[in-house]
Amino acid sequence: SFLRPFKIVFSESPQQKRMSIPSYNLLNEGTDLLWKQFQDLVREMEWTSDDNTVLGLTPILSSTRCVFAQKKDDGSFLGCVVWNEYDEMAFIGFYIVAPFLRKCGLGSVLWSRALERIHATGKIIGLRAVPAMAPRYASRDTPIEISRLRKNLLTCKQMREFCDKYPSPSGTVKLASELTQEQKLDLLRFDREISGRERSDLLIPYLSCPRTEGAVLLNGDGKVVGVAGITSTGFEKDNLFKLAPVYASSLSEFASLTKALIPFCEKFSVESRILVHILTGTVGEKELEDAIGQGQNIELVTLFSSPIDNKLNLTKCYAPHNHSVHYDG
Repeated sequence: SFLRPFKIVFSESPQQKRMSIPSYNLLNEGTDLLWKQFQDLVREMEWTSDDNTVLGLTPILSSTRCVFAQKKDDGSFLGCVVWNEYDEMAFIGFYIVAPFLRKCGLGSVLWSRALERIHATGKIIGLRAVPAMAPRYASRDTPIEISRLRKNLLTCKQMREFCDKYPSPSGTVKLASELTQEQKLDLLRFDREISGRERSDLLIPYLSCPRTEGAVLLNGDGKVVGVAGITSTGFEKDNLFKLAPVYASSLSEFASLTKALIPFCEKFSVESRILVHILTGTVGEKELEDAIGQGQNIELVTLFSSPIDNKLNLTKCYAPHNHSVHYDG
């Protein structure tokens, strides 16, 4: 989702002297101002894979690690590397420098500081990059390509029309906001089953985030057998939502779970749009990608420093969570 080339508009010829780096401090934790300016910059750059639960939860979770460059005179944001450490990995969610400081060398300073700290933990390094940048990261710290993500974008109307093509599966669909405590615990159990990871540190606060809703499919015994989540991404005015994750056993289940979440998006605007990410090697790539259409020709490459044990049940993943706070696939 996460490591993108910067889009620069030069106000002067790029051959002219580049701006020098202002006097700065390197910090191993962010201030409220640094986190706020970081979040705004991510949204401005339209890194919509990094949804608002990523931006909201990253500063407050105990697994988060960071290196910030803070301008000395006013404490403002100059750049950062942000990652989360859990299980066997350190997953780098963000590597970003203020656009006016691009190619000044500050990014290299931040990256070196971050990698020094990560290497000290002995954890495997993971990240996602756009294809143009992937060779650069692969040649250095993360040579192992694990998977790719592709983006599909639909209006609520298009998504409803797609969902209506499929018959309703057996079972009952219930919104996450309406679940009993016992059902919430069963949702966590189901996520462990599919992701192969204990992700309660993410899922419990995730479902309490603003502009976030989930849906579960309950079987005849009342057990969770399918789950979908949706949350906003970008600025509020964008009315853009990311459908993730969707773990299910059929396209009918995918459609039923997703259709239950469309009214949540329409509550904010009837013009709301929905992003769906397809992960290579999953049932989503096999069954959903061609069926749903609306591909955006945008790819993200998942890279790691060493091979990892991919614990995700690929036969049930129609859309990955794609959440740097706790990786699923």
